[in-house]
Amino acid sequence: MSAASAQVTTRKDTVGQLLNEWFREGTAAGLAAITYENRDGQHSALEAGVYPQLTLFSHTPATGPDKGPASQLRTSPTVGNCSMAASAEMGGSLPRFYLMDPKGAQFLMAQYLANQLFLYPEHQDHDPGGNGVGGYGDLYPANTPCCLITQGSSGSDQPFLRAVLATIAAFPRETQRVLIERRLLMPTVQAILRQNNRLVSKPEDAFSGRAHPVVFDAAMLDEERMVRAAQAMTPDLIPPLAQAIVVQESTAENGVDFFEASPPPVTALADARVSIARVLRSITQEHAMLLDLSQCADLMGRPLGVKIVVLQGDPAGVKIDRTGATPYARLRVRWQPPRPGARGVRCHRVDIGIFVTNGVSVSAPAILSFAMLPNERRFYHEDGRVAEIDYQAVNPDLGLPAADTDLRWLKVLRAATQEASSLGGRLMARLLGEDARRSLRALLPDWEDRLAALPSLEASKTESDPKKAALLRTKLETDVAATLNQAWPSLGGKTLRVAFHEAFDQIANVPDLYLSFRAELDALAAKSSQASAKADVAHEVQRLIDLGILIAAADGSLRTVSASDRLSAADRHYLRGLNLTVMSQALFPEALLRSPRPAYVPPRLSTPKPWRDVFRYDSTTGRLLGWLRHQAGRVHAFDARGRLLPEGPERPDLATPVRYEASAQGLLQWKP
Repeated sequence: MSAASAQVTTRKDTVGQLLNEWFREGTAAGLAAITYENRDGQHSALEAGVYPQLTLFSHTPATGPDKGPASQLRTSPTVGNCSMAASAEMGGSLPRFYLMDPKGAQFLMAQYLANQLFLYPEHQDHDPGGNGVGGYGDLYPANTPCCLITQGSSGSDQPFLRAVLATIAAFPRETQRVLIERRLLMPTVQAILRQNNRLVSKPEDAFSGRAHPVVFDAAMLDEERMVRAAQAMTPDLIPPLAQAIVVQESTAENGVDFFEASPPPVTALADARVSIARVLRSITQEHAMLLDLSQCADLMGRPLGVKIVVLQGDPAGVKIDRTGATPYARLRVRWQPPRPGARGVRCHRVDIGIFVTNGVSVSAPAILSFAMLPNERRFYHEDGRVAEIDYQAVNPDLGLPAADTDLRWLKVLRAATQEASSLGGRLMARLLGEDARRSLRALLPDWEDRLAALPSLEASKTESDPKKAALLRTKLETDVAATLNQAWPSLGGKTLRVAFHEAFDQIANVPDLYLSFRAELDALAAKSSQASAKADVAHEVQRLIDLGILIAAADGSLRTVSASDRLSAADRHYLRGLNLTVMSQALFPEALLRSPRPAYVPPRLSTPKPWRDVFRYDSTTGRLLGWLRHQAGRVHAFDARGRLLPEGPERPDLATPVRYEASAQGLLQWKP
């Protein structure tokens, strides 16, 4: 036996020592049966020699291109990675490339069930913020166990690459052989990763969304737990495989239940047994689905228990029916507004995990995902009937810093404690109280002096000054983070971070903010540090006029179409959007950084629509009659079949079919 093959790894840490010890004792299989493939031209390659038993994949013309997402199955068990991605608005990360296409989902499943697992960074597809300011939120239309997506850009895949290879190496020889022969290697690795990480401290945690995010952060890794779990796995402890097949589900018709250019984008993004994904396009509140779970399998043929849980989204909006002993499950998933997911990243998706247990082990999940379009905001009556849809909803991000260590918090503190003679000061005094503002204001001089000292030190030619600057910056960031997260008695025991978020959120929710303080806000916009502030505010005001939310009188005054005491939830949504633009561009332009553009939606999912639809019902029967489309300052009536009523609802006999197509500006337009 060569010296190289006598050890699993050259790592000297605890995991490395365990792997080599187990291999010498004959209890660990090592990596002789595993191939490693790099697909980014060695940009983020596994460090050479760390796992000397690995076979390195050699690319030839027959094996396809050596860069980019894999497109061919390999003949041997393979772990690979590719740290490549486009910008978020140019297609995004490689996993998003797969997950936007049913064929991509099928290929990922084929890899997963052929002992192949690839790792990819999210790059710009999973970060706090909106429209590229800070980030874009969660842009993934689906969650899947078939690959690993890592938080960050190039190199963020490396900790997971090492952990996956270490886990595979730690399996007992017979266990690894059975896993490979039965094509269960990667489902088992995924089960171990998800059940043995720092976010799982008790058994029920393994069935929570924390353990099954769409994107994995290296901070959650616990390699030693993973390799110990693998080493302890005898063949009879191999987890079962969770699978589901869609038998029946709700359907929707383009031009009636949703609106897209023909042919419409794909709604069924994945039907891959371990990964099922849908885009909720229909105007109906619920999507119903009947699943066949009979394909769930255990290596030993043991009876299986099934557990179905909501991993991401509001559980109150999901109904799961598993009554009786049949292998079927019925789901009813409601459309819902975005919710924060991992790391506070805004997510427009419901993820449901299907787990099976054989009595001694639990599977990795099969995952069902239901994506809501980020640029849509819907409103439903209490009985579930759709009331109104905004098809070009604003970016909902407040614009506060995402990280506790972001020194922009000093600008937020300055904005929250400004003099009460200013409009921002008056609003903050009412929300935070003067006692709290006084104690917070006392923090500013020291912090601002320390911040002001940084530029000269960082630009200094003296060798020691940049080092001093780095230490000073780190200490300031640490102090800011600690202050943000401590409870303040003057704020009712809330942390400063929570109090700031609540205060800005409450201001955004004041329906008449702009109408009541229009002169002051317009003056602030005119002299704002945001060069486009005046135009941005004017654009948002005009948009609400065009949509029939605001009315401009002949004298230039503005008012809401609905009386102030009769504003609907939809009215308040539009006015909040105006407020967010006013706050970030004029009222608190230094503190709140956000994009005033409509919420970004990947063009492969939908074409943005510049209108709102208000739905009409028969007052006696509740039957849908159609909708009123508010667009460009005009109102167009449609019947329940999506036909234009050129003379209004009173003349249904004149109904005219319409067609939808994309304009040169990238917006959806309709024509009779």
